[in-house]
Amino acid sequence: MSLEGLRSKHNDNRQRIVILLLFFLILGIAFLFQGKRALWQPDEGYYVGTAYTMDKSGDLVIPRLGETIFLDKPPLIYWGIISGIHLLGNNEFGARAFHALCFAFTVLAVGFLGRNLFGDARSGFLAGLIYATMVLPFIAANFVTPDSPLVLWTTLSMLFFWKSVTSKGQKAQLWKILMSAALGFGFLTKGPAILLPCGGMFVFLIVRRQVFKYFVTWWSLVCLLTFALIGLSWYFWVAFKVPGAGPYFFDNQIWGRLVTSKYNRNPGFRGAFIYIPVLLFGTLPWTFVWWQKAGELKNKIMSKRWWLDLKDRPDILFLLTWFWVPIVVLSLASSKLGLYALPVFPAVALGTVKFWQDRPSFKSSNLWAKENLKPVVLICCLVLTLVGSKFVLSYYPTEKNAKELWLLLRDYTPRGDYEIVTIDEHYGGLLFYGAQNIENATMKTKPYPFFSIPEHITWEIEEIIKENESVIFLANNSHEASVLKELLSKSRLNITEVRLPFHRHLLIYES
Repeated sequence: MSLEGLRSKHNDNRQRIVILLLFFLILGIAFLFQGKRALWQPDEGYYVGTAYTMDKSGDLVIPRLGETIFLDKPPLIYWGIISGIHLLGNNEFGARAFHALCFAFTVLAVGFLGRNLFGDARSGFLAGLIYATMVLPFIAANFVTPDSPLVLWTTLSMLFFWKSVTSKGQKAQLWKILMSAALGFGFLTKGPAILLPCGGMFVFLIVRRQVFKYFVTWWSLVCLLTFALIGLSWYFWVAFKVPGAGPYFFDNQIWGRLVTSKYNRNPGFRGAFIYIPVLLFGTLPWTFVWWQKAGELKNKIMSKRWWLDLKDRPDILFLLTWFWVPIVVLSLASSKLGLYALPVFPAVALGTVKFWQDRPSFKSSNLWAKENLKPVVLICCLVLTLVGSKFVLSYYPTEKNAKELWLLLRDYTPRGDYEIVTIDEHYGGLLFYGAQNIENATMKTKPYPFFSIPEHITWEIEEIIKENESVIFLANNSHEASVLKELLSKSRLNITEVRLPFHRHLLIYES
């Protein structure tokens, strides 16, 4: 074999080793201690409780939290949770396995995209490593919410888009179909939120003057059909089956989130400032790379030539549009939460690699070279710290711990059939741990606008008297408990009061 062939074989083997190291690293980061921490309320209780109810009832199409229809999110997250529980057991590890897997595949997708953007395996490895060790993506992957699965589909759609604009002929069309499928699965995960990166794609095509060429093809119809079958079919089916579901979807996922302030998620101009600390602290420790390059970045931004040359720098333009278009839309929307910005973090990771490419440690071919030793040690310490924090967090005393709450509640559950009534708080996680039935009631005149608005507590008490059923009222504080006791005494219901940690109260009525 020639010297050239030996070098090529050596490089291939080295790339395989790098990919294998990254694979095992992200599996460790994603899955270690994933089952140590109990479910935390309210978010994990919403989604795991709904998945548990769907699995128990056998209805995998219409989500229900207990006996209540729960259409806050589409069903892909519930299907993922159910799959994890069936494969790995009815425990916290099984409930979180789907999200850990989504995080791991996102890291791989970021790595593959970095290799394609910058043309070498080292850039891809570093991009995946940076994303895997950013604070916010790591934290999000350890909580059951739709955000980590959404980032996976966002990253895959951006990867397939990039491949579609850099490929030719039939391959480009196939990448477009894969992109449409990824967008469809994203829509089935968190609705229209997946379409934010599409704005970045469209701006990219406008600047590159490729809009007409990209869209005016018969393959666009295939892409549209692929997206509709995967992403929209569930919405149409539920809207047909459940009265009022169609208008609720429009309000909950479009109008109410973008225009009105009814969901009370940091509305108004000031609310947009939430994304500044999210981006600064959520990207730690890699934020310091940007601080080091702040002067260079400022000079580029102030240069007219740099902006004019963007159309000839597709990799930079791609990352800029991926980041800024969603951030601008999120800042203008009425509903704002920190995790909404998570889908742009892969772009930040890839941009960090671009900044780091001129470092001597980056250019060195030997991972264990002297100039690389310090970064390698720091990254290993960072990984151990992140994974260790998952273990420590499992012992952190918090009122959000659904398992601890159930261990306290179960000693007071009446014999036979009973119902747990919560006040203005969903405790769906209790279903996962063994509660029979949970219903949420409200004391507010304008409760949170779920699809199934909770009944006022006075109506709930009337139903209890009428049906003569055993009930445990769970009050979140002393004020709620005193109001409840007054209402129950007026209804001549004899109750037993139990005080719990974190200022909670149980008011128990046995029929």
